[in-house]
Amino acid sequence: MKKHSKILDILFTVAFPVAVWLLMEVLCLIFKQKHVISTMLDVKTIIRNAGIAAVTAFALSFNLKEGRFDLSLGAQRMAGTIIGGLIAMALGLSGLWLLLFAIAFGFLFGFLTGMAFIGLRVPPMVLGVGMALIWEVVPYLVSGGKGLNLFGVEGMTVLTESWFQILVVVVMAVLVFLLMNYTRLGYETKAVQGSQLIARNSGINIFRHAVECYALAGGLVAIAGVLDVSYTTQMAANLGNTSNGVVTANMFVMILGGYIGERTDSSVGIITAAFTLQIFKYGLSLLELSDPLISVINMLVFIGFLVFQANRHKVALAKARKARIALAQKFKAERAAA
Repeated sequence: MKKHSKILDILFTVAFPVAVWLLMEVLCLIFKQKHVISTMLDVKTIIRNAGIAAVTAFALSFNLKEGRFDLSLGAQRMAGTIIGGLIAMALGLSGLWLLLFAIAFGFLFGFLTGMAFIGLRVPPMVLGVGMALIWEVVPYLVSGGKGLNLFGVEGMTVLTESWFQILVVVVMAVLVFLLMNYTRLGYETKAVQGSQLIARNSGINIFRHAVECYALAGGLVAIAGVLDVSYTTQMAANLGNTSNGVVTANMFVMILGGYIGERTDSSVGIITAAFTLQIFKYGLSLLELSDPLISVINMLVFIGFLVFQANRHKVALAKARKARIALAQKFKAERAAA
């Protein structure tokens, strides 16, 4: 892989949110005579939404990069947040405890999903749909169908503080960075992404590894649920496999983050991608476009990026082929001259 200087890598990473901000700034000034960021409320909104998107993308990446698409992540998010919130409220504890309880139950539901995966040996997407239906029922029964309501509950204001949300996202990014680069889990992840068969033959317990990935994803997605409910103050206990939409909506963040992270690190890439796409969406909302139209535009950009990803190697291949032809022609000319 071609190496670049650290400065170029940093500039490449920073260029994404800056370029998108400049684009949306120009469009908003032309059509609405507004700035994308004009008040602290704008800053807090972008930070909060980017944080939720980044943590969700982290959760997706643990399994999806290894070919396992867990469609129960949305249900794990809902179950961990609601059950953790109800326990914290029942004990009269603060928002920090709500977060800790949610993480614990997220880990639990993720762990059980992973155990079901290695025990039943069914395709991950099929398993995900079944487990989603099960996990959706759990918070519905525990809450009596009411879900979670934090409106007016004392001790929960810390969850709404921007500094707290930034701290949570930064801590998660650092932990993911350390896990992926300095632990056995990170080594095994890179090996399994290359080939599960080779990884297994080299002595890696791919089944234990899969359970660990499911558990970590469950804990992370529960954090995203807490960050979300801290703003909305409510989370409904939905049934009918309708809980995963909020998770899959952040697929673009994960994929774009992986691309940006090629020059730095996947953790940095995902956070950068989250801010980039949130600035883009926030700018579209300032242009007073409808939510369905914003979703369509975002999806078109996503598809365009996927097309770019699928074909970007062709440029390098064409350059390499041209270089080989030039070298062969040079060698042929030298032999003819001799």
